[in-house]
Amino acid sequence: MSTRVCYFIQTHRDPEQIYRLVRTLRRGSPLATIVVQHNFNSCHLDWTPLAGLPGVHLLEYGTRQVRANFSCQVQPYLELIDWLEQEGISYDWVVSLTGQDYPVTPIAEIETFLGAAESDGFIRYWDVLSKENPWSWRKARARYWHHYRRLPDRAAPVLHAVRLLTRVLPIHFYLDYGPLVGVRAWRTPFDDGFRCYGGWAWFSLRRSAVLFLRDFLASRPDVEAHYRRTVTPEESLVQTVLMNSGRFKLVNDDLRYIDYSKAHKGSPRTLTAADVPMLADGGYHFARKFDYGVDRQVLDVIDRELLGMEPEPGA
Repeated sequence: MSTRVCYFIQTHRDPEQIYRLVRTLRRGSPLATIVVQHNFNSCHLDWTPLAGLPGVHLLEYGTRQVRANFSCQVQPYLELIDWLEQEGISYDWVVSLTGQDYPVTPIAEIETFLGAAESDGFIRYWDVLSKENPWSWRKARARYWHHYRRLPDRAAPVLHAVRLLTRVLPIHFYLDYGPLVGVRAWRTPFDDGFRCYGGWAWFSLRRSAVLFLRDFLASRPDVEAHYRRTVTPEESLVQTVLMNSGRFKLVNDDLRYIDYSKAHKGSPRTLTAADVPMLADGGYHFARKFDYGVDRQVLDVIDRELLGMEPEPGA
């Protein structure tokens, strides 16, 4: 039996690039379910060019999405899980993507790989209080041991001017995603039996792991309530729930190439045609980010050299 994959694409810009990604996935997999969740507050997306494609869906999402907030990436993912069950759509894996991702391995090979996998997920994770944590101790504590309130944009210069207060008071200012003011939480869900994990926000998970995440949060509303008040919960919540469960075999590899070495305000380096040889040899399923405004031809090169297909006319 063929492996059924749901590709969940969260988008907020560049409609032409979104259309191309969806069509590439559709060309590569005749059975996959492709779900696009678009942030219409960022830009308009005309669904007409994709409306006729079988198995391609637009997930309506009525809440305003705010970057680094629970509403931005986590809530839509949870709503996807419910939607798939409500619609009775069969799937074995959920692969999460952005509109600036692109496959660098043929889709058929990706799905064959997932179908043969003995693990339950491919996801980057680390105990945020361990020596393996690539973040600083201060960064982890600032994100997940504080509860935040968003202030008007005009407050940013004031917070910047008094930022040294965070060295002596139990508060933290986040300006990259803000302005946000965080106060050290009196109580968190974390203890020796429920460790806080971090990781990257994009991953491939088996259906059993996805459903466990949903059911766990329903049974532990305190965990969801805590993460709703943190910063960038998408880089911790899923890892924390699944790793603490002890139920799943997770490979500490998300099978994606993302270069955060020169990230600016959480945004990774934009990839170009010069990166294609490296992507070909890395064992990656997907890479990000690509930007039509920086290098439009790189996706043509990937189509021909890595995916073994000709780009669509006018792509």
